[in-house]
Amino acid sequence: MTAIAIFIVLIGLIGLLASLIPSYHLCHLHPQQALGWRLLMFMIGIFIVGYIGFIWMLLGIATETLEMIVSAIFCGGGIFVWIIIKMSQETILQLHNILEEKHYQANHDPLTELANRHLLYEQLEQHCKNLSKPFSFIMMDLDDFKMINDNLGHDTGDKVLKIITDRINRLVSPPALVSRLGGDEFAIVLPSADLDHAITLSKQIRNAVIEDIYCEGHSLAVGISIGIAQFPHDGENRETLMKNADIAMYQSKQKNSDYEVTSRQAYSI
Repeated sequence: MTAIAIFIVLIGLIGLLASLIPSYHLCHLHPQQALGWRLLMFMIGIFIVGYIGFIWMLLGIATETLEMIVSAIFCGGGIFVWIIIKMSQETILQLHNILEEKHYQANHDPLTELANRHLLYEQLEQHCKNLSKPFSFIMMDLDDFKMINDNLGHDTGDKVLKIITDRINRLVSPPALVSRLGGDEFAIVLPSADLDHAITLSKQIRNAVIEDIYCEGHSLAVGISIGIAQFPHDGENRETLMKNADIAMYQSKQKNSDYEVTSRQAYSI
């Protein structure tokens, strides 16, 4: 029996020795957790000493020494488990933060940090599933913005877009979703909002956007064209709703009006 016990302990000892190699490499792969991995290696070393001592005990060591060896193994075991759980927790939290960051980047515009086209489509698809819950959808396109990019450069244009984004964000609050579709085009989903609310918000946004913008030593003026569509009256799916809002937006641009409403065009036919 003693020989079997020694053989079993030796297998465990080999496993502990083998674990030192990946632990050493992890110290270099994860510098932010190097201290934890070094402490873990130290605890593995204590286990190795305990295992060797236990083998000596099996070969006929004194009882007092046995008590010290077993006590050391129990102490090391408790600390060892704590280190493993703590480092596992930190690793899981890091992975969780990385996944959240990737999810955020996949759904937001890197310049303005607004929702991007992908997230907008997702939200519209979700809202369009229930025909009994009307909502408003606004599309907006900046006027004369190309001149800023052409004359002052894209860096100035980016700063102007951030300023306009801040002005819009001050007027829109959750659960409404503000998104940048690309370039100088924006959109807003207004859940449970009626036409009057959408019109009021559109007027507020226009007044905020057309205020002079002071950037890079220049006083700049930017206009905005706004189209409004209502679900489900102006479209029972994402594609139709966006198409009608887009048509209304370009009618606003052609007429140089504050905004245009898709529904009003439909009623006039």
